[in-house]
Amino acid sequence: METNRFAKFVPARLTQAREARGYTLSQLSEAVGISHQAISKYENNLSQPSFDMLEKISDTLNMPVTFFFKPISVSKEGVVFFRSGAMTSVKSKNVHKHKLNWVRDIHLYLEQFLNFPAINVPRIIQREYFIATPDEEIDRVAAELRRSWNLGNGPISNVSLLMEKNGVIVSRSPSSSYSIDACSIWEDGERPYVLLSDDKTGPRSRFDIAHELGHLVLHSKLKQSEFNQKQNYKIIEREANRFAGAFLLPEQSFGSEIYSSSLEYFISLKMRWKISIQAMAYRAHSLGVLTEYQHIYLRQKLAKQNQLTKEPLDEKIDFEEPLALRQAIVALVDHNVKTRQDILTDLRLAREEIEQFSNLDNGYFLEQSAQANIVSFKPKSK
Repeated sequence: METNRFAKFVPARLTQAREARGYTLSQLSEAVGISHQAISKYENNLSQPSFDMLEKISDTLNMPVTFFFKPISVSKEGVVFFRSGAMTSVKSKNVHKHKLNWVRDIHLYLEQFLNFPAINVPRIIQREYFIATPDEEIDRVAAELRRSWNLGNGPISNVSLLMEKNGVIVSRSPSSSYSIDACSIWEDGERPYVLLSDDKTGPRSRFDIAHELGHLVLHSKLKQSEFNQKQNYKIIEREANRFAGAFLLPEQSFGSEIYSSSLEYFISLKMRWKISIQAMAYRAHSLGVLTEYQHIYLRQKLAKQNQLTKEPLDEKIDFEEPLALRQAIVALVDHNVKTRQDILTDLRLAREEIEQFSNLDNGYFLEQSAQANIVSFKPKSK
């Protein structure tokens, strides 16, 4: 008797793929040539697409057909923190929320075979409701975390690697079209996950990583309803920025190194601390080392030279690349635990995105694995 393959169709996967690609119901229906009511019925499990229709949807959304049959793990719906220039649209947030979930899927798959570093990130504030934290307390928390991670007071060589060594899963993905620099989530009983834009300069990206660390430490227990309140959101973002500044630029060391307010001097500081001039100037002003006039003057000088977006030395400071997911996949392949095709088949995600999220070279999964050894050397005769 012929089995009904569509009995295993997972409606939530269609919603996930559609939202992750930024499609509305109407846009997807127009693209595949059916009514938006039909798409809605698929997503609400009121009907199931034919295989031909599912192939059209798959091609349109650039997802393998098998993705729509993959069971979806139950999420505890923790708060997803978004670093952006303004309150971002629901559409943009959905894109990144789903991408973050796919990073989680990749990691949970790999964790079946490999040990990742233990989680060593403190959740300092345990409240589910939001109360603003004083700047002095945020500075104290950042300093305490540096002490617990044995960082001293000097510049941090690689913030992304530091996070990974302490149990955070860090990933990157293009996001320039959605105006989001980074996002993160830490659900109870799971690891923290951070997704960063790969469209930033090295110094700005380092600040984004530290900003997300601030959310993990200060805000990861908050209820979504607390984060959704506009007045809370602005303060929460400011607190994460304060944490990032204090964590990356400690008062005892960075504050004592500022001998001049000239742009040339801050360029020299940038090479040492690997943080943008604007972030350093803001931190120096918040510490009372620069006056408001000096702070404004630095920004004006950058603006006059058209350097607010692309600062001096940006191209000389390396972009930090996450390593954990990449190393895990390469280890599985190199040790013949899984083939490249096995991993694609098991994950059921778009090849290009697995490569992006895992910081693998474009086309990695298209390469042929080295041929298995058919013969081997004989042991040496005694």
